[in-house]
Amino acid sequence: MGAQRGDALPESLTMMLDTERAFAARALVIGWKAAFLEYFADEAVGFEGTVAGLAKDQIRKRPDPSPDLRLVWEPRIGDIAASGELGYLTGPVQNILPSRDHGRPRPSLYVSIWKRQRDGRFKVVLDVGTPTPRLAAFAPRFTRAPHANRFAGAITARTPPLGAADSILNSGLRTSEARAYRGRLAPGARLYRANTMPVAGERAILAAVAVRPAYSEIDSRFSESSASGDLGYTWGTYVVGGRRAPSEYGFYVRVWVRERDGQWKVALDSLQPQ
Repeated sequence: MGAQRGDALPESLTMMLDTERAFAARALVIGWKAAFLEYFADEAVGFEGTVAGLAKDQIRKRPDPSPDLRLVWEPRIGDIAASGELGYLTGPVQNILPSRDHGRPRPSLYVSIWKRQRDGRFKVVLDVGTPTPRLAAFAPRFTRAPHANRFAGAITARTPPLGAADSILNSGLRTSEARAYRGRLAPGARLYRANTMPVAGERAILAAVAVRPAYSEIDSRFSESSASGDLGYTWGTYVVGGRRAPSEYGFYVRVWVRERDGQWKVALDSLQPQ
């Protein structure tokens, strides 16, 4: 599936997109900190150090940004569950401060998980960013992530839960990333790692992870799937190297889609080093 016209998208996805775009526009008017507090759900999760906590509490403790700082972002890829209440968006970000780096933007990627609230509005329940060496290229218009074999069955006691799929993947990742991801990636899957360009597609992802050091620890901490059972997300913690002197540690966030045969596949995988 390629770039789609807005009128070809599900109404719920269009609503989520419009909310993200309004969020980005609002940040240019009132600043990113105030906009984040406005568009984040009260239960939204944030990551700081080794602690996952309420994102709004973490944001409030941060210094107020310079009024000259501009955070510019645009949703370019994403999807929403068939039930219309849970979805994700990702795209390029530019952090611009005229007095820094001769005004050159600092590029990154964002991933936001959106959930419909009781009042019908969408709010962010999880948001992470990944710095990149240069601005990542995307199609000029929004592209709905491919999901040709979308799960549309009934969820029963025998339907594998998302948390189990996440834990099984983590078990394999402690031994070999390439073997663990093989066969568990959705079409068009994306891999985000700090200070590298995004990687898309199974072949490219398997090549990229083959040269990474193994995880000494990686554990699932949270999972949530949609009412329709076709889309969800997970997050957890990871350590590379020894616990006493790790070479890298932090949090991971994954977006998952479920295929017609009931199996969960990774659509997006992002690390948040701390």
